[in-house]
Amino acid sequence: MEQRVQKEHMGGHLPTRLKGLDNALCGGIPFGVLTELVGPAGIGKTQLCLKLALLASLPTAYGGLGGRVIYIDVESKFSSKRMIEMGSKSFPDMFYTKGMAQEMAGRILVLQPASLSEFTESLQQLKISLLQNQVKLLIIDSMAALISGEYGQGTARQHLLGWHISFIKSLAEFSRIPVVVTNQVRSQTRDEACQYSFQGQSREKAVEDHTGYDSHLVAALGIHWAHAVTIRLVLDSKSGLPNICFSLKMIKLS
Repeated sequence: MEQRVQKEHMGGHLPTRLKGLDNALCGGIPFGVLTELVGPAGIGKTQLCLKLALLASLPTAYGGLGGRVIYIDVESKFSSKRMIEMGSKSFPDMFYTKGMAQEMAGRILVLQPASLSEFTESLQQLKISLLQNQVKLLIIDSMAALISGEYGQGTARQHLLGWHISFIKSLAEFSRIPVVVTNQVRSQTRDEACQYSFQGQSREKAVEDHTGYDSHLVAALGIHWAHAVTIRLVLDSKSGLPNICFSLKMIKLS
């Protein structure tokens, strides 16, 4: 109990350096809870994860957390080159210091499980690693890619997913670090439009209007997963402007 009370006082946020998003999140990605990034392929979920990994590994003198990052890269999208480009552009003085880029890269442990069973084994080892290696951020990109195609869509899949939900949440609460998980989207049925949509529309509006802001899409993994997530950030693009612009919608789910 004493350890838990002490960890409560260590709560905080990982700033994203995106002013509007940090304001909406009251400081950034919160410690100790599960934050989900949802959006279609190519929308920028992995890019945001790379930026968060960079910021968490930055020295505290530069506004970072000064720690290590565990990045579970399910779809082999992690790019150290892209991360160095981000760091060089945002923090040129630090990244052009001899050896700094290599040092920053060394703070990020990338795991690439080839199957759900490998991922499960990784999770069981993470609790010790989080404490021993001063890990400040855990990223899973993406959870949907791990679950899809395995155990179908029935009770067995939901039971398995329930175990992973509980374990990941316990990691966040135990370590008091931000945990970020990406999720995919899928097409919804007419009935689902009444039950569950990105926008949180009214039942009547969701049924009548399928042409609005992503009303035809829902997050993958189902409603049970959604209830386990504390904050959901929905990434969407609109092509009505010369350049595609991105908007984020925060939904506090618990």
